[in-house]
Amino acid sequence: MKEYEIVIVDDDIITLALLEEALKEFNVLVMASPVDALEAVREMEIPPLLIILDVTMPQMSGFELCVKLREFVSEEQSDIIFHTASSDMEERLKGYEIGASDFLIKPIEIQELRKKAKTIIKRGKKRRAEQASTESNSQLIQAVISDLTEQGILIHYFRAASKTSSISSLLNLIVKTATSFGVNSSVQVKYAMNDIEYRQALSTESSISALERELLDRLEYSERIMSRGKRLFLNYPPFTQIIKNMPDDPAQAGRYRDHLAIILEAASSQYRDIVKTEEVNLMIQELEVVQKKADAENQAKNRQVLATLTELVDSVESKIFEYGLTEEQENELLQLFRKSTDKAYDTIDNAMTTENLRLIMQRLKALRELSQSQDEAEDSITDVELF
Repeated sequence: MKEYEIVIVDDDIITLALLEEALKEFNVLVMASPVDALEAVREMEIPPLLIILDVTMPQMSGFELCVKLREFVSEEQSDIIFHTASSDMEERLKGYEIGASDFLIKPIEIQELRKKAKTIIKRGKKRRAEQASTESNSQLIQAVISDLTEQGILIHYFRAASKTSSISSLLNLIVKTATSFGVNSSVQVKYAMNDIEYRQALSTESSISALERELLDRLEYSERIMSRGKRLFLNYPPFTQIIKNMPDDPAQAGRYRDHLAIILEAASSQYRDIVKTEEVNLMIQELEVVQKKADAENQAKNRQVLATLTELVDSVESKIFEYGLTEEQENELLQLFRKSTDKAYDTIDNAMTTENLRLIMQRLKALRELSQSQDEAEDSITDVELF
């Protein structure tokens, strides 16, 4: 029997033709009867990677067909997408609970459909290749699993978590630990830092569907732990998690539920410590930026002050030791001295106490004292001449 990548079931012939044309790059089987489609998929040796179902059909609704398909086709084998004219959230939740992975709202956007189909087919082929590789090495894997008990997985998580210093690393560790229990999951964390809201999400799969993102958001306002069929929903703010394929064995499912809840609760506590550390690091970075800016500004001011004072000192030094100054020249020198001094003090910052500035100020003071002493000497000479 031919292997199909996609099966489309819709009682509307026009819609079937439209979807078949849109997905012609894949091996597609279109069927108008849900009853015939059920039998066709049952007889396939390899189930399709993607099944697209209309919700409203005669004989059997899309929801009823999905339930029957999930009796022999697992979520790991085939993704199921509903397409419907309704955007009712309760209807979408119902579809998710019975095994659908996403919804498409009519009228269907062809580009969106192609994008989703390509993602699912690529992911499905990769998953099947990994499963084939896993089966070929089943004995080795069983030996590893026998040593890695459930308690061992928990111990490994807490050891790794104690060394985790970022929220993204913690998120990745949560998903990997769930995978160690043999379940697929999607996890989201939402938090605010410095009045900015952040959101990160990660999944066992290569991407998270729009429906799962919406469910992860809604979980923030739900109970801590909820079970719907094979799905487990956990809410330990700021983390929310969906486990997609809990074990059929009630005892094993109960243990997994407890383990996964403990992990997410511990992550919730550790998140607060990580955020505090990140906030401190962010403050330090901001202070370093401010400090560098202040240092740059001070250096610019220092250079300006040094240039001004050096100009002053050089000017005074070039004038002060000249001989034969007239009274007019002396007044000119004193005016130049005072003008340059005023200019320097208008520019200098009280905080500028570098060694170079101190040396310049010492030179300036020395020159001022020398000028004063020379003035006094000249005054005394004048007094002698007058007598």
